[in-house]
Amino acid sequence: MSWSADLRARVNWPALLTAGHLRPTALAEKPGVSDPSPGVDSRHAPWVPTAVAMALLLAVYGSWQVFRWTPPDSQHLVGDAFFYPVGIAAVYTAWRASRRCSGWRRLQLAWRLISLASLSYLAGDVSQTVYELVGRKPYPSVGDGLYLAFYPLLLCGLLVFPVARRAGERVRLGLDLAVVVIGGSAVVVYVVLGPAAVEDGANAFQTAFSIAYPVGDMVLLVGLASLLLRQSIPSARHALSLMAGGLVFFVVADLVYGYITLHSSYQGGDPVDTLWMVAIAFVVVAGAAQGAVSQPEHVVADRGRAQVGWLPYVAVAAGFVVLLASQSNQRFFPDRSLSLIAVLLAALVAARQFLAQRDLVGAQDRLRHQALHDALTGLPNRTLVLDRADQMLARARREQTPVAALYVDIDGFKHVNDTFGHAAGDELLMAVAARLSSVVREGDTVGRLGGDEFVVLLDAATLAAGPELVVERVLEVLRQPVSVSGSSARPLVITASIGLAMGQRVNADQLLRDADLALYEAKATGKDRYVLFEASMQTIAQDRHLLELDLRDALEQDELFLLYQPTFDLQSEVVTGVEALIRWRHPQRGVVSPDQFIPIAEQTGMILPIGRWVLLEACRQAAAWHANGHPIGVAVNVSARQLERDELVEDVRRALADSGLDPSALTLEITETTLMKDAETAAHRLNSLKRLGVRIAIDDFGTGYSSLAYLRQFPVDALKIDRSFISGSAASKESAALIHTLVQLGKSLGLQTLGEGIEEQGQLEHLQQEQCDLGQGFLLARPLEASAVERYLTAVSPA
Repeated sequence: MSWSADLRARVNWPALLTAGHLRPTALAEKPGVSDPSPGVDSRHAPWVPTAVAMALLLAVYGSWQVFRWTPPDSQHLVGDAFFYPVGIAAVYTAWRASRRCSGWRRLQLAWRLISLASLSYLAGDVSQTVYELVGRKPYPSVGDGLYLAFYPLLLCGLLVFPVARRAGERVRLGLDLAVVVIGGSAVVVYVVLGPAAVEDGANAFQTAFSIAYPVGDMVLLVGLASLLLRQSIPSARHALSLMAGGLVFFVVADLVYGYITLHSSYQGGDPVDTLWMVAIAFVVVAGAAQGAVSQPEHVVADRGRAQVGWLPYVAVAAGFVVLLASQSNQRFFPDRSLSLIAVLLAALVAARQFLAQRDLVGAQDRLRHQALHDALTGLPNRTLVLDRADQMLARARREQTPVAALYVDIDGFKHVNDTFGHAAGDELLMAVAARLSSVVREGDTVGRLGGDEFVVLLDAATLAAGPELVVERVLEVLRQPVSVSGSSARPLVITASIGLAMGQRVNADQLLRDADLALYEAKATGKDRYVLFEASMQTIAQDRHLLELDLRDALEQDELFLLYQPTFDLQSEVVTGVEALIRWRHPQRGVVSPDQFIPIAEQTGMILPIGRWVLLEACRQAAAWHANGHPIGVAVNVSARQLERDELVEDVRRALADSGLDPSALTLEITETTLMKDAETAAHRLNSLKRLGVRIAIDDFGTGYSSLAYLRQFPVDALKIDRSFISGSAASKESAALIHTLVQLGKSLGLQTLGEGIEEQGQLEHLQQEQCDLGQGFLLARPLEASAVERYLTAVSPA
């Protein structure tokens, strides 16, 4: 019977929807194993046998449709026989899919509703078969009621399906479905069903049912499209795509069936049944394709993704075309039905446009907020901070009130990132943002400029209590322990350096610039403190900037030169080598101390070309001394920037090759603090250098807190005891004990020890008593030019 076949077709749809999931692997069938990712090799998918079985059944059914090898009076029953196993399989696979999704209650409910919809459709199919057996074919019948129950059940299942949600999504979808129902009904009546639907004597009840089926299909298509285009869960996208393909077959079958029932008569086993059979096969395969889901999947809404919103407007356009075309034939839409449909469509579209406009305004607000606020902390960004600072300065000029800006920088933030990871660093920044916001008044502004730099703008009301008290309160609240991911059970204790600028400025840039200069001073003088901006800082900053510009030309202008401070064997007081010390002969400033320009070179990266030049120049000079009969060694300081880069090894190799110096005559001095920044990387780099044949010395030993375990990792030849211990050895028993310990440590490790900064006779005698190997200092010799060193070596060398 026609209804029997139609019912079966509808059973296919729920199952098709049920099947909407990614292709699972064989493992996905096991309990507790989550769905695989898209693109899994289908050779291992558990739904392949089901797909093969459906293909075989379709082949047999197609052969039956072509050859009709059964008696004519039993063809409708044979057609039912083909549909029942497929319909039962659709119900079963949907239910099994829900069982495999027990780890996610929402997804499980969606599949159960789809299975129930399939069961309702199958029950309608059974009732129609019963009608056929008793020789009655009412239309509509109980079976039609069961068929139509399929639509709301399946639609509920689709709406329950987990997707990326956005505000007002259900309201928009409801309006879309209403527009599709009204516009789709007009199209179905006028284009598909034709005059038979409204001619005199036609059963209005039958006409309503004939319209309900295809329109219901359209509604389901819109609901399913909303799932696919609104980003369904990853494990469901493939299955939902299969369901969409099946629904297309379902719509076509129902339209053809509705036309046949109103214009002629339908008999079970008609060719249109093939469309329903294919649709049901899609359902079965889709249900079998649902893999196991052990926990909810995360779905992020992508606002840039195409949405289903255009579908209702297609229906509206089609509906109005039908209305215009029907003006000449009122029997399709008698009385005031035209006006009623037009008003309904216009009202629904207006409501939909209102929501779209609201979304647009909301999107503009979000974009405006994102443009002026930091994405991580939600605080005002640089643009908004500068704007508020300008407003605060303008108000202060009008009202003659004080203003202040705090430039806050977290001490050692890079170490947190390197040690615990960037996720922990982000948590720390959010904690700092919350704490800064908690200590200011409502009229103040806390902003993040980037990285670990924050700004706090204070108005007159806050400053009334005293700016120093406000800054101290900020420092205190930031010192409180904070727990972050990766820091185990111990919370972090952080500190901050703050630059404070007060008083009127021309604009916000100047205010923040002065606060930044004060911050630089706070960092340079020990951190975990604040410094109030003074006018002299601007002068110092300008001077430093000019010095930086001049330093960039110093190498090309041959303004850099080396001095060499001799190193002595403390027992024989014989020169064993020299340390190369860089100087800068500035054309206007004279000789500039390394303490002034080396920090600038480190910060700007100019230390790298300068370091290469020092290496090559020192090696060439040492080679020249060797050629003149003075085989002494030369020591060159290596900066932290140089040690971080792989190019250091190549720079040393090139300097040795270009100068011809024996590698054993070159000693590279690296401070203990530099080594301990990243001990593992430093050990790897030192081993590479050591393979060149050079010597390695740890400079300023005793100040970097290196453990004996780390010290043994480094391929070191000598330890240079820091001058702070040498200078205190005569006056402090503690310093004397430390020198004794360091010298003995060097001897136990087979390393040379060198005391630097010897300026008094007592210091020299103490080092000699401790059996320190080498010494260096003004008492023994000051830094000399290369020619003076050669004269000295010639004078002391045996005739």
